[in-house]
Amino acid sequence: MSSDTDLWGRDIALDAAGQARVSAGGELILTDGVETGVQDIRLRLFTRLGRLFYDTAFGSLIHDWILEENTLSNRLGLCAEVTMRIEADPRVELGSVRSSVLYWDERALAVLAVFRFVGEDHPLNLVLQYDKNVNRLVIADVNPNDTALADLVENP
Repeated sequence: MSSDTDLWGRDIALDAAGQARVSAGGELILTDGVETGVQDIRLRLFTRLGRLFYDTAFGSLIHDWILEENTLSNRLGLCAEVTMRIEADPRVELGSVRSSVLYWDERALAVLAVFRFVGEDHPLNLVLQYDKNVNRLVIADVNPNDTALADLVENP
């Protein structure tokens, strides 16, 4: 008999800064279900391709694109990289991934990725934001309270 853990696995839950989440009692908090898949995709996108000695195929090349000039070919290349790396997760329904540049200027860029896990009936959304002034990449779920961003998700 298969369980949710067989499909999704479990992992130590990480906060927005990539640090392990700990309960008030000092126990590590674990991911569960779809949360595990989303965290795995965030880690894949954030990790530079080839950095893990035990899995050199894990990671992405988005870091190579984010400091480039804002041209059509670079926008398409970055979106293709994001799409390809998300589709590398076996739990993601092939052909369901869409990515688009929300903005890209001399100070920052943001990419919206929309995808669906196999067997799930609703899409998930991640936004990759890079601030060139402080050299910081953030990959986060779309905040449903951000109406401007929610509108972009509905009409990319």
